[in-house]
Amino acid sequence: ITMMGRELLNLLGLNINWVMEPVANCFKVGNHLGIPPHTFKDIVDFMCEDIEDITGKKIEPPINKKGAEILFVTPSGDYFADPGTYTFMGYLMLFHELGLDYTMSAYASEGGNFGLFTSAEAMKRLNAKLYAEAKRLGVKWILGGECGHMWRVINQYMDTMNGPADFLDVPRNPLTGTVFSNARSTKMVHITEFTADLIKNNVLNLDPSRNDHLTVTYHDSCNPSRAMGLLEEPRYVINNVCNNFYEMPEQTIREQTFCCGSGSGLNNEEFMEMRMRGGMPRANAVKHVHEKYGVNMLSCICAIDRAALPPLMQYWVPEVDVTGVHELVANALVMRGEKERETDLRGEPLPGKEG
Repeated sequence: ITMMGRELLNLLGLNINWVMEPVANCFKVGNHLGIPPHTFKDIVDFMCEDIEDITGKKIEPPINKKGAEILFVTPSGDYFADPGTYTFMGYLMLFHELGLDYTMSAYASEGGNFGLFTSAEAMKRLNAKLYAEAKRLGVKWILGGECGHMWRVINQYMDTMNGPADFLDVPRNPLTGTVFSNARSTKMVHITEFTADLIKNNVLNLDPSRNDHLTVTYHDSCNPSRAMGLLEEPRYVINNVCNNFYEMPEQTIREQTFCCGSGSGLNNEEFMEMRMRGGMPRANAVKHVHEKYGVNMLSCICAIDRAALPPLMQYWVPEVDVTGVHELVANALVMRGEKERETDLRGEPLPGKEG
């Protein structure tokens, strides 16, 4: 009902630029931010330089590579602004360590879909580029990054909007042999499902003590959790890469999770007072675990959350920062041939390296 009402208002011209401009950019360039292909590559190269400084490992992520097994798609917020950039660096480090046969696309350089906030037709057209690019590049299946509304569009609407994806295979983890039969329709797997499977099968060399300077809690992003039931995989990953993890009160998480206060296009400056009020229940739950357990890091698997939660925390609980799950994975990941690490991805000293 809310989506239908939003579409009717949009048809009357009643919408906000924070939603409409990203939709236009996605049509024109391929991502919400209007980043052209050559700039996308420059951003990725810049991140790889940071990774090399931290780990000593030189990474060259493939872009527009034909014949790869996997197409990786993630929201543009992950390669545009902190703290999403650290999550994106985590993806790149993980894939390099695995030797994964994957590619990114400079055309389908956006996993998010603000068509969800405008109209069914816009949502369908924007989502079509994922399958179109998968077909053009000749991949076997699609892997999605940490994004909330992207995951809802894919799981609830992708097959009937843009499918059937009968030219793709049912996703199979090439490292473990696990077949993701839950993705047999859309042919797309969430990155936390993929990484949880890697950890379960002992594929990764992890040192959770590298995250000991962080005391972590987890925010269930509304679309993947309350709408889609992606509840256990992120927690499983976090518990295997962090020694200090504490849940917020039971009535504020999982299916009963609180809103970040800024979804559906509200994440702009003119709505700041509304955002701070709308996000106060979530902030109160974070404040509770901060005061009880010393939590100083709020993790999530949503790009909008990674944009919305930092100002919310700065206002209500300024001692707490925000992270994506795969930033934590990358901190803990012991890469073959890496130099001795002194810092985490943010340049903060690792435990025992403070001097």
